[in-house]
Amino acid sequence: MLCVAFSANGQLKAGNKKFDRMAYAAAIKKYERAVKKNDASVEAWSKLGDSYRLIGDYTNAERAYARVINGPVQPELYVYYAQALMQNEKYADAKSWLEKYKNGRPSDLRAPNLIAGIDALPTYKEMEGVYKITKVNLNSGESDFSPVVYNGGLVFASNRPIPSWVKTTHAWTGKQFYRLYHAKGQETTFQRVNEFAPTLRTKLHDGPVTFSKAGTQIFFTRNNIEEGKVRKDEKEVTRLKIFQSNFSDGDWGIEIPFPYNSDAYSCAHPSLSQDGKTLYFSSDMPGGQGAMDLWKCEWNGTSWAAPINLGSNINTKGNEVFPYIAADGTLYLSSDGLAGIGGLDLYYVDNTKGGKPENMGIPMNSAGDDFGISLGSTNETGYFTSNRKAAFTNDDIYHFSKKCVNVEVLVKDETTGQSLPFTEVTIMENGTEKQKLTTDSLAKLSACLNPLRSYEFIVKKTDYTESKATITNTEMTEAAKSGNKQVDVVLKKNIVHVSGKVFNTDTKEPKVNIPVKLVNRNTKEEFIANTDNGGNYKFENLALNNDYEVSTSFQDCGEAKQKFNTKNVVGEKLLTFELALLCKGAVIEIENIYYDYNKADIRPDAAVELDKVVEIMNQNPGMKIEIRSHTDARGKDSYNLKLSDNRAKSAVAYVISKGIDASRLVGKGYGETQLLNHCKNDVECEEKEHEVNRRTEFKILEM
Repeated sequence: MLCVAFSANGQLKAGNKKFDRMAYAAAIKKYERAVKKNDASVEAWSKLGDSYRLIGDYTNAERAYARVINGPVQPELYVYYAQALMQNEKYADAKSWLEKYKNGRPSDLRAPNLIAGIDALPTYKEMEGVYKITKVNLNSGESDFSPVVYNGGLVFASNRPIPSWVKTTHAWTGKQFYRLYHAKGQETTFQRVNEFAPTLRTKLHDGPVTFSKAGTQIFFTRNNIEEGKVRKDEKEVTRLKIFQSNFSDGDWGIEIPFPYNSDAYSCAHPSLSQDGKTLYFSSDMPGGQGAMDLWKCEWNGTSWAAPINLGSNINTKGNEVFPYIAADGTLYLSSDGLAGIGGLDLYYVDNTKGGKPENMGIPMNSAGDDFGISLGSTNETGYFTSNRKAAFTNDDIYHFSKKCVNVEVLVKDETTGQSLPFTEVTIMENGTEKQKLTTDSLAKLSACLNPLRSYEFIVKKTDYTESKATITNTEMTEAAKSGNKQVDVVLKKNIVHVSGKVFNTDTKEPKVNIPVKLVNRNTKEEFIANTDNGGNYKFENLALNNDYEVSTSFQDCGEAKQKFNTKNVVGEKLLTFELALLCKGAVIEIENIYYDYNKADIRPDAAVELDKVVEIMNQNPGMKIEIRSHTDARGKDSYNLKLSDNRAKSAVAYVISKGIDASRLVGKGYGETQLLNHCKNDVECEEKEHEVNRRTEFKILEM
């Protein structure tokens, strides 16, 4: 028994050495031997599960973890076991272990995120109609991943067998190192696969890559090799670094190391923005949120500025890797720490607005690893990598295309229900104008739109109020199942009505059954409406953007009129104009015509009101009036009579001074004979009460 135990312990120690150097394939062999010799070794089974997990063999990872998960193990193992269960589509079991971990480690968001992914599976499945995916014909029996469009085809990384007398394998997986390849073709059909850029090749891993928009600059991942020498960290691990090269004279030039590479951590998976000013990459450098995080560097014209972590909105305690920045600013990435289906899932985020990553759903994601996405010439098609149907060991390249939704917009009049042809419709996608179209003769238009986006339709037509309609991305995803969506938009016509009342100015009595005339001053059209028993009139549905005048007149009365326009009307609007008639015999008080005590001078405030009398007389050239002045009760009656007469004549003189013929005016004083309140002789009143009685009126003598 001692020999057996010693042998098992020796295999465990040997496995740990390999594990610490990330030689997981070799570590697995040692651990498998250890557990055969000592089936009760918690450490051996745990490390065996970790090793299988790290090489992507989740079937065996589940098997190993299951042997110890019910015993005294580190809580971290619950997450790893749950991830293996998710990769094997055992979601209910996975959720129970995640709940157990969450209760013990509430601050670790991995468990809540993964639980959220399991709960969202029905939602992810609803997206099955959004994408069409097809495996491309250039895949090998080994791993092929991270395709990018370049020079009429794809550049990708692969560890497919190479014809060589010297075989080199990677200790992590025990398989060939990755090289870069290129194949001419498009969508799913490609020609012969050739090695890409042999001058950039090393004896260890090369790839994945990103290119500048012009294709003359390349950034690529490779193992830590500089000047032909393999460099390792303190654990004897060869890290990943990013290098740059420029194309000139028919070949790629010398490799330039990214300035933030390090022997102590990895920088990998570069993606260059369309303008070449921002480089996105993944790294486990200090200052991150978890394992591998997404970072970016800005080009300042001469060098790359210090890396900026993309923050906790995007990065988790897990791995965020393989970023891809699209031309419209959308950031695509893969993560095993966000809400997902299993393993690495694909996500997108509106990077320009700082949003949160959205899972791309099924079929883009699977229980396996889905990563290495890139887009084609448009944002509607592209490529990605998945090991979904290869027992989680080999990666294959897939082509995808978004099944756009054919959205038909139909515009109608809200009141009549009639179709409104030739109406302008602006389609807004996430707040940005995407298209501006016009409905056809049947008042319809069609547009094939992205099922993952939300849309707003702004509808405009002359003489109608602008209207809007929206479709959420949830509605678009649902519509993707049939491929069609109808949007009905109703427009409310801008309408103007005009109404009012005709009455005597002095008595306020309505004028019944008299004609009111409406004139369109632009077209010279005239319309007549008679007042009702209340003196009311109304004209409906006036033409928009025109100038109008409404007027009326009556025997022994002047003309009352009002000018207006129907411009800038939104919705239904009712304009109201009262038409007050000045008729013979009417006595009209001139408001605010006050005099200082014992004086007949016209005060400035009185002049303003008398100017209105002048205006009325100018508008009615046949009008003759009597200007009547009154005093308060203070002083002798005879004196007040004389004072009021002087005041009346003063008012007449002022009106004459403004150009009114003297023959049209009579001035008369009434003293204190027509008081308006209780302030008679010998009655005490305040000054303001007396002032009310000191007033001026005019009576219409002729019209």
